[in-house]
Amino acid sequence: MNQAPGRKHLLLLAVLILIQVGQPLLEHRSAVTKVLSDTVFVAICLYVFYIVCNERWQRILGLALFLLVLAGNLGLYTHGRAIQRASAILFHCALIAFLGFAVTVILRDLFGKTMIQGDDVIGAICGYILGGMVWGNLYALAYLFIPDTFSVNPAIALRLDDWQLRRSLFDYLSFTTLATLGYGDITPVGQPAYSLTWLEVFFGQFYMAVVVAQMVGLKLAQAIRGRDQDSR
Repeated sequence: MNQAPGRKHLLLLAVLILIQVGQPLLEHRSAVTKVLSDTVFVAICLYVFYIVCNERWQRILGLALFLLVLAGNLGLYTHGRAIQRASAILFHCALIAFLGFAVTVILRDLFGKTMIQGDDVIGAICGYILGGMVWGNLYALAYLFIPDTFSVNPAIALRLDDWQLRRSLFDYLSFTTLATLGYGDITPVGQPAYSLTWLEVFFGQFYMAVVVAQMVGLKLAQAIRGRDQDSR
């Protein structure tokens, strides 16, 4: 059973911010903290499923994608390099599909509403963060196939050797791209990174423009309805 409709996205926003801030601090410490970090990450994915998937078909598809994410994550702890690579590909592909599905459901619910509430605004922010995580995994997947598609500052290049730190690094790239900051410490220098980058910029601008317009339109419609009711 989901949380109360009035605040169901608030805790989700808190844990999404927590994972982006906390994971990079844990992952370089020890084997124990790395396992703890992954456990928290999987738990947050499960919570995303719990909050976002309300209809039966959504729960079935969301659970199937979550189980693939879990299988890929567990496979990364094996010792064979070939198995690790295959698991990494499965993990990123499944996570891209899972998070993309969550963003789709959030936007579908938002555009199906006739009234806007505070929690709907928070839900839209959650969708934006999840979208950034989708592109972070797309970058990580591109790196697995074509490492030379990115130029990385030597000061942080060692992070690419650890798959958990690599994931955090590409999430960082994704959010700086969404914000159009571009610090230059990790940059695309070839395909498919070029295409992924401009597609993410397009997604970010489109998301902000369309979602904000939808929320403003709903708020204006509510104000007009409220004024008409008061005048009767």
